[in-house]
Amino acid sequence: MKYVKEAGLITRFREQDILDRQKLDYDLHLVDTYMKSKGYLQARHGEPRIEGLGKRRTGFPILPLPFISSVDDTLRITVPIIDGKVYRVGEVKIEGNSIFSEAVIKAFIGLQKGQIANGEALSKGLFENLKKAYGTQGFIQYTADINPTFKDNPQKPDEGIADFVITIDEGKQFTLRRLEFTGNTFTRDNVLRREVLINEGDIYNQNYFEFSVTRLNQLGYFNPIDKDKDADFRTNEEEGLVDVTVKVSEKGRQQISFNGGVSGIGGTFFGLDYSTNNLFGRGEVLALQLGAGNRQRSFQFSFTEPYIRNRPITAGFTLFAYSQKFFGEGTFLSQNQNAVQGASGSLFDFVNTNEENLFTRNSIGASVFASAPLSEFYRKRPFTQFSRIGLSYQISQSSVKDPAVNTSGQTTSFIPVVYRQPNIITSRATGTFVYDTRNASIDPTKGRSLSVSLGVAGLGGDVRTYEPTLEFTQFIPIRKKRSQYPEVFGFRILAGTVGSFATSAKVRGANSLAFVEGVPIYERFFLGDEFTIRGYNVRSISPVTPLDSFITSRNVVLATNASGTANVVPGLPSNLTSIGTFTGATGGNVVSLPRVYTATGADTQVLGNFEYRIPIIGRTVQAALYADVGNAFNLRSKKEQTYSSEFLADDPFLSTQGIISCPRAPSGFEPITLTTLAACQSFTNLALSPGLGFIARDNRLITRAEYEQALRLGPVDPLTNLPPGLQQVFFRGEAQRNTVVRLDQSLFAKFTDLRSSLGAEIRVQVPILNVPFRLIYAYNPNARKDQVINGFPFFFDEKKSVFRFSVGRTF
Repeated sequence: MKYVKEAGLITRFREQDILDRQKLDYDLHLVDTYMKSKGYLQARHGEPRIEGLGKRRTGFPILPLPFISSVDDTLRITVPIIDGKVYRVGEVKIEGNSIFSEAVIKAFIGLQKGQIANGEALSKGLFENLKKAYGTQGFIQYTADINPTFKDNPQKPDEGIADFVITIDEGKQFTLRRLEFTGNTFTRDNVLRREVLINEGDIYNQNYFEFSVTRLNQLGYFNPIDKDKDADFRTNEEEGLVDVTVKVSEKGRQQISFNGGVSGIGGTFFGLDYSTNNLFGRGEVLALQLGAGNRQRSFQFSFTEPYIRNRPITAGFTLFAYSQKFFGEGTFLSQNQNAVQGASGSLFDFVNTNEENLFTRNSIGASVFASAPLSEFYRKRPFTQFSRIGLSYQISQSSVKDPAVNTSGQTTSFIPVVYRQPNIITSRATGTFVYDTRNASIDPTKGRSLSVSLGVAGLGGDVRTYEPTLEFTQFIPIRKKRSQYPEVFGFRILAGTVGSFATSAKVRGANSLAFVEGVPIYERFFLGDEFTIRGYNVRSISPVTPLDSFITSRNVVLATNASGTANVVPGLPSNLTSIGTFTGATGGNVVSLPRVYTATGADTQVLGNFEYRIPIIGRTVQAALYADVGNAFNLRSKKEQTYSSEFLADDPFLSTQGIISCPRAPSGFEPITLTTLAACQSFTNLALSPGLGFIARDNRLITRAEYEQALRLGPVDPLTNLPPGLQQVFFRGEAQRNTVVRLDQSLFAKFTDLRSSLGAEIRVQVPILNVPFRLIYAYNPNARKDQVINGFPFFFDEKKSVFRFSVGRTF
C-alpha cells in the first residue's frame, strides 16, 4: 500500500492515515499488478470491508504530544485477496505484425517458455516498450490485444500454464507534414525548429520527438514543455500524414543580480551581473559582469552564438580584466605614515588610504571557444545528439605594479618591495565532452549530465599545468512524478585535480606563494561556500601548510647602536661579524623564526551534493533537504619549496618580522634583530648586556662567565651600566627572510579529512531577476573547534549550526 497506510508518526504528517477511496482503489490496483508480476495472473481483490473502531489515540504511540498525537475516529479496512494459481508461460503466438518479426516482438516482451508468467512485464513490453519501437517507425496508432488461455499443469497440479495470443494492430505509417509552435512571442521560429530532430517530410519518429522536447527544455527559454500535454497531434489517416503543434510558454530570459558593501579586502565595492540566454530572440547568449570599488575593479564580457551557419556548432568569446589594490608587505618598513595607518588602523583607515600608497595586481585576458554535437562527426543516435565536444583557448597576463609613491623619489613616502613578482603569461587550451539529457537548464526534474574536461597550460606563456575534471549530475523524480511540479532527488559528484608537468624560469623566479609546485594558487582547490559545502565559510576547506622562515644576512658590521644608521665600532676584528652573518635555511649559521601556517589550496578535490527538492508553490517557492560532503586534499603536493624577500636594511625590516623566544630575556621573548637572533639561538654562551647587545673587550666578544666575573670584581660605569673596559655592540647589516613551504607536512591534506554539512533551505524564485534567494540552515557534524596544534593556535571559525542567506543555486 502506497497512499493509504496505518496511522503512525510519519503517515500522520503525510496524511496517509486518512481514508480516501480513490487512493485506496489505486493502491489495490497496485496490489493486483504486483500479484500478476509474480505469476498470479488471475489474482484479484474483493470489495474492501470498512469497520468503525470508535475513538482511539493516533500519532505518537506513548505521549499525548500536541499536533503529533490526538484522539480520533478510527477504521479497520479488510481487503480480501484471491490469488489463484501461479502460472508459467506456455505458447506465445504473435498475430498482425509486419514491421517487426515475431522474434523481435518476443524479445520486447521478455517472457520465455516455462518461466513464471510476469503479467506486469508483459504489459510494459507491449504497451510501453513496443509502442515506442513502433513510434520510431512512424506507426503512432499502434495498439495490441492480449488473449490468454489458462490451463492446468499436469506435472505440477498447484501451478497452471498460460498460453498467449497477442494481436497487434500496427496502423498506418505517418509522415510529419507540418510542425508548428505557438506561444513563442519573442523567440524566433527557426531557433526552435533547429532543436527538433525530425524535419517536415520525414517519417514521424516518436523517440526523436521526445528527444526534441528535451532539447527545447534545455534551452531554458520556456516553462517546462510536457511531451504529452503540450503537443497536439492531428492525423490524416487517408494520406498517412500528421501535423504537430507544440505549445510553449516563454519565461524571463534575463538574469540580473547586484552585490556591494565594504570589506577588509575589497574596500567599498558594487557589483552588477547581467545575462540573457536569448538575445533578440535568436538564442544568442550575452553576459556582463561589472565590479567597481576603491580597491577592486573587475570586468567580464562574453558572447555565445549557438548555431554557426545553421549548423549546431556553438562558438563564442570572453574578455576579462581584474585589478586589485593592496598593501605590500613592506608597508611597515616605510616612513609613510598614511600607508602605515591604513594598513594597521580601522576599516575606515583602510578604505580612505591614498591609492598612491598601494600596490596594484592586474590581470587581463581573453578566451575563445567552440563546441558541436557528437552527431556532427558520428552516426545520429540519441547518445551522439545529446553529447557535445568542445575546445577553448585562453590567454591571460598577470602583473604587480609598485605604488606610485615609489616613483616620487621621496624617502619619507617610499615603500620597500619585500617580494617582487614577475609578469606571468598563461596560455591554456581546454577540451571538453558533455553528455546532457536533463529536461531543463534550470531546476530540472529528471535526466543526467556527464561532463569531462582536460585543460593544459603550456602552449606558450609561462605556466605549465594540466587539470582534468569530471562532473556527474542526475535528477530523479520521486513523488508526484506525473505532476508538473514533482518532488525530485538530485545529486552532483565532482572530482578534479591540478598539477604541473614543468616549471618555467619565470615561475621559478616568482619568489612568492603565488605558485605552489608550479600551479597558480588561485587555480588550486578551496571548498566551502553556498555552492560547494554549504555550512562552511568561503574557501575555508583547504590543506594548511607550515611555513618555516630563516634569516640570511650580509654586509654585517658591529655598531654601537641597535637602530637607525649604524655607527660602526672602530678597531674590532672583521671576523667577529661572522656571528651575525646568517646563512638561511642551510649552512653554518642557521637561525629560524617562529613557524606559521597558511592555506595553500589543494591539488585534488572531491565533492558530493545531494538534495531532495520539494515544491511548495510551484517553482516560485521550493524547499530542499540536502547533504554536502567533500574535501580538498593533496594527492601529489609533497615537496618543499622556498621563496625569499629582497635584502633590506636590518632596521626596520627585522622589527616587523615579530618576536622570538629568548629564555635569556626577563620576559622570555624579544623583538627580532640580528643581535637577538645570535644571542637567543646560536651563541647563548656569549654575554648579553642589559641593553640586549653583545659585550666586547680587548677586540673580542666575552662570554657570560667573563661578564659575571667582571661584575663581581669591579664597579659599574653609570653611563653604560657595564664594568670599565667593556663595550656594548650590536650586529647591523642587510637581512633577507627565507621561507620554506613544508608541503609534505600540511595539515588536513588527506582524503579522509572529509568535511560535511547537512541541512535544509527555502528558495524563492524572484521574477525578472530569475535567480532564487535562499535561506539556508546548515548543521556541520564535524565542525572543528579552535585548538592548538603543534604549539600553534588555530582559529577555524566553524560552527555546528549556522544560518546563511545566498543567491543562486548549488547545482
